[in-house]
Amino acid sequence: MIDNLNSLLGMNIPLWALVAAPVVLIFLALFVLWFVKTRIFKVRLRRIINAQDAQQTEEAIKDFEQHYPADKLVRYSKRMERYSRQMGPGVVRETGLADKWVQRLTHSVLPRAKDLRRVLLYCPASFLFKAFIAAGRHPRLQKVFINWMQGEGEEKVMRLLSESCRGEDFDPSFGRIFLENNGSLLNELTGEPEWFARYFAYRILLLNREALAERSMEDGILDPHPLVRKILTENISFDQDKTWTVLWDKLIHDPVYEVREAARKRIENEFMDRYSPKDAGLTDEETARVLELLDPNCQEDRTFAMTSLESQNRELRYHAAVFLEKCGVLASLLAKNTLEDPGTMEHSVNLLRKALEVNVSGFLRDYPSGDGAPLLAAARLLAGGGTQENICHLEKKVFVFFGGKKPDPSNVEIYTKTLEAVISNGNVKSLEILAEELSLKEADKVYLELLLPRIPNKAEALFAPILFRFLENTAFPAREELVQILGTFSSDVILPKVFHILNGSRAVHPHIVRISALKILGRLKMPFCLQRILESLPTLRLEEAEEFARLIAEYPKDMFEEKVRALLASPDARIRASLITVLPVTKNEKFTKEIRSSLKDVDPDVRVAAIKALLGFGEIKLLNQETSMLHDPVERVRVTTAEVIAMHGNAAALEILKNITTAPNETDAVKISVIAGLGQSASAEGITILVSVLDSSDEFRGYAERALANRTSKRDMGQLIDIFKDAEPQLREKLIPVFKAQGRKAEPRIVEILKDEIASFKPYLVKILEETGYIDEAKRRLLNRDVEVRREAALLLSLMDTLPAFRGLVLAAKDPDQEVRVCVVKALEKLKSSHSHEILEKLKEDPDSRIRKYTYWALERLDSLKME
Repeated sequence: MIDNLNSLLGMNIPLWALVAAPVVLIFLALFVLWFVKTRIFKVRLRRIINAQDAQQTEEAIKDFEQHYPADKLVRYSKRMERYSRQMGPGVVRETGLADKWVQRLTHSVLPRAKDLRRVLLYCPASFLFKAFIAAGRHPRLQKVFINWMQGEGEEKVMRLLSESCRGEDFDPSFGRIFLENNGSLLNELTGEPEWFARYFAYRILLLNREALAERSMEDGILDPHPLVRKILTENISFDQDKTWTVLWDKLIHDPVYEVREAARKRIENEFMDRYSPKDAGLTDEETARVLELLDPNCQEDRTFAMTSLESQNRELRYHAAVFLEKCGVLASLLAKNTLEDPGTMEHSVNLLRKALEVNVSGFLRDYPSGDGAPLLAAARLLAGGGTQENICHLEKKVFVFFGGKKPDPSNVEIYTKTLEAVISNGNVKSLEILAEELSLKEADKVYLELLLPRIPNKAEALFAPILFRFLENTAFPAREELVQILGTFSSDVILPKVFHILNGSRAVHPHIVRISALKILGRLKMPFCLQRILESLPTLRLEEAEEFARLIAEYPKDMFEEKVRALLASPDARIRASLITVLPVTKNEKFTKEIRSSLKDVDPDVRVAAIKALLGFGEIKLLNQETSMLHDPVERVRVTTAEVIAMHGNAAALEILKNITTAPNETDAVKISVIAGLGQSASAEGITILVSVLDSSDEFRGYAERALANRTSKRDMGQLIDIFKDAEPQLREKLIPVFKAQGRKAEPRIVEILKDEIASFKPYLVKILEETGYIDEAKRRLLNRDVEVRREAALLLSLMDTLPAFRGLVLAAKDPDQEVRVCVVKALEKLKSSHSHEILEKLKEDPDSRIRKYTYWALERLDSLKME
């Protein structure tokens, strides 16, 4: 190939030339490229130096940085040193290279000497202090710095250092070189107007306190800049008394925390024997500063903080609470509570509430459940305020605590106070936890009674699905409470579901669910739903309809009357009967005419409703005129009519009822209704009829007894007593169960008759009083502290001729009151009959030795009285 080239050129070129030529060309190209790039670099650099104004300078720097960023430029440090000598220090400063050199010096683990020289020679004087710090950290750089300093002049360098210092923390030991020859200059720098110069001077002077005049230290303690005051507080040394005074003054008066902190640390190390904040007579401001710097290991500080926690000053309370929380004192106060010591719990809750009032609540993040007392204390605290995270934490712990137990009077407040905290201050998370708890307690009536009334309306979207699931559960144990809470929710949440139930199949939605849905609809009080409510009234039972009517009465009156009138004219008997039933409760008397005409309605339920409605409106006179309904072909109409007329009928109507009680063709249900109604009547004729039934009818005697037992007014009791007095013995026996059933209400009248001492009445009256337990109670009154009570009891027992009465009396034979003893003697004087003799013999053989003893004593007393 080479031969062909030589023949083609007609020359004889050596092989080495052919190989060297390309290499030379490559080197030449690389040189040209390097030269061009270097020239461009210098041109861009000179453009920065030669800029005429700020705008040109900014544009030149921006262009230069775009091509030569500082991270890349640092690789040309040696070249930049040369350019800096040629063009001036601006080339290093303006391009950002100075920052990189300083960064390399201060951040490198092993900085090089040339890095330090570059900073000293080419970087701005403001970086000098950083070079000083770097030299202090690395002994091998110190000689370089000292040589440079000596070359520049120590005084000049010291002033430059004081000007470039900005309060950085540095090891002043390297500055000892300044103390040897320039101590006076350092003392002079302590009077500089710039704080950083004073700071620099004091840091070095403190290496040799003998070089620092006492007056200069006193001035430094009051220096305007806190950093100067801090380093002097950490290092000053006067005599013991003066040092203590200065440190205590710094602690309670210096306005900067770090200065006070330095004073406190020195006090802890050197002057705890003098430290006693509780005895120092501090102002609130001074107290706050001491509280900020208490020592958790110092018992005196803990005591001081506990005292400050009860202060009315919230600032003091805050600092005290923060300290006590840090020490674990607040957590300990919470954890040590027990349900057996409510007094201690009340005290701890009051203290912890003071901490909570200043937003210190860390002690509520982790605490034991104990016997429930810590939970109760936390619940009481959080019910009045607290962080939402703490409420969630409490809620979880309380629900776990009650996981296997029922609330009882001793612990129910834990549960209710927790719910109160959730509802008043809880967040979405806490409400979700509450919803989960509610869902788990679906079958527990005890918990539901606590949970349902406390469900917040603000979270209805969260709770509504759970509550409607409860509504569909026919076995749900707290249905009325459920209806009440759903009735307070907004209509847009409730209406769709309620109408879905009311319009749905009866097979899908049982009767009890439909009733609940209607009650909820009524509680919403939406006027446009009134029509549907009135049409759905037959869904309710009679007693429920009357209660529900109170809700309907709150709807617009004109709308209500219009819709009722239209429905009363409709063919549906169930709706008409339901409407007539609720009208008296609404107190709307505009429908009396319609109700009166309904007495002749073809439907028996409507007739029954009309009778009750007239009674509800107080139309007694009209009812007495409708005795023909006592012969209604339908039994339940006759039953209702009989009961109503029996309660409120006049003499003529009651005469008809009397005949019904003996009518052989009338059903038992009607007769029983008459008897029950007479038991609620206020008429004297009613008692006569009932006594007649009691005396003549064994079949209805029990009903008559219960009806008469209900007649306990003063007039009724008087009438019964009169009947009892005039009655034959057989009737008196039948009246005894009546008086017994009347119990305490009958006793005063029975006792009055007994005091008349009518022998024929006494056995019956005593029997009544024995049955009601009155005699046993009288015996217990013989031990009463009040002498009048004992006298009355003894007098009553003396009227009885029964073993229980005498047994009680002989115990009173030694009563200190003479009148009581006289009653005993009078009673014993009656022991002449054979019946009384039997009583006496039984008393002599009574199992109770006291009874036997007092019986013999009483008889001896009686014999002595006869001899007198």
